[in-house]
Amino acid sequence: MAEKLKFKKKNLFTTSSPSETIKLGEKIAKRLRPGNIIFLYGELGAGKTTLIKGIARGLGIKKQIISPSFVLVKEYPQKNFFHIDLYRIKDFDFLMSGLNEYLSKKNIVAIEWAEKIENLVKSEKNIIKIKINLKENEKREISIESN
Repeated sequence: MAEKLKFKKKNLFTTSSPSETIKLGEKIAKRLRPGNIIFLYGELGAGKTTLIKGIARGLGIKKQIISPSFVLVKEYPQKNFFHIDLYRIKDFDFLMSGLNEYLSKKNIVAIEWAEKIENLVKSEKNIIKIKINLKENEKREISIESN
């Protein structure tokens, strides 16, 4: 995991454990700026929330990070960080719920299951797409790219 992080082209990383995935998240956090929107893609259990734990830790958030599958969003306003999980929501519901209000220039927002709303978010936003593919033996292949 000694690869240098860049957000101007596609990068590929491999992690071999949840702790390595968290460490990668911490490195990602150091590159984030207000206005960044992180779209996370991956099957159920791929490690999206684990990566977000690392991002939150890298942003200085001390609270326990859990998936907001049932509450839709977890707010960490002291760092302007918001974790959204769209597993149980459709694109129309996203707009009606007001969740799009989190996508402001002052916030950093991580969205699990982003494929459900990617067509609703304007392309000029500072979007970082992270795709996690679960491999065998707890390995994850993680690609990161930005627009």
